[in-house]
Amino acid sequence: MCKIMVVDDEKKIVKMISEFMKIYQIQVIPAFSGKDALARLDDSIQLIILDINMSQLNGIETCKNIRKKSNVPILFLSANSSQADKILGLGVGADDYITKPFDPIELVARVKANIRRHSEYNKLSKEKNIIQFDDIQIHKDAYKVLKNGEELNLSSTEFKLLLYFVDNSYIALTRKQILNHVWESELYGDNTVTKYVKRLRDKLGNNTYIKSVRSVGYIFEPKYLKHIKSLPFKD
Repeated sequence: MCKIMVVDDEKKIVKMISEFMKIYQIQVIPAFSGKDALARLDDSIQLIILDINMSQLNGIETCKNIRKKSNVPILFLSANSSQADKILGLGVGADDYITKPFDPIELVARVKANIRRHSEYNKLSKEKNIIQFDDIQIHKDAYKVLKNGEELNLSSTEFKLLLYFVDNSYIALTRKQILNHVWESELYGDNTVTKYVKRLRDKLGNNTYIKSVRSVGYIFEPKYLKHIKSLPFKD
């Protein structure tokens, strides 16, 4: 059974989501504030549904605090549907964003998709493999990305997107291809790819790695790329 946390200061929303998740064999840990969520978070939580517009510690600040100690998938829940709000939410480390009112079936689908993506990349811990391009190292064995020896804080979706680009280096990829391989769902649109590529570019700190291809999508072009079987890892 999957185990998630639902954080919202509207108790009716938490109860409604909890009851619906039960139907799909998903256990819910309720939290009614950001501080409550931080206190209850542990390694057994596989995903967090986090409301943005909470009093005291809002969802944005809560997300920032969670990201200091965990890369658990975070799905923002908000009544704000503007692009600016979505970009802000994704920019602080959330993996997904859904607006109120929402379709409970779509919410379950997104929860399962994000848990599956995160789980798939946790399995990489069994692989003794390091990928390096320019000043970036991707440590598959530790699910970490380093730039000049310093760890970059990537979400599971950003990590999967980066690996997909690396695995298809020097090949022009359409947004549809990227959606199909990274998100594995038709619930998302081309704009999702655009947002995540921007986030990834910002974190890598070099816009020349991922280039836009007019009327197509993107191409990943590092100066060099190599796989290393064994290399000391700086924690």
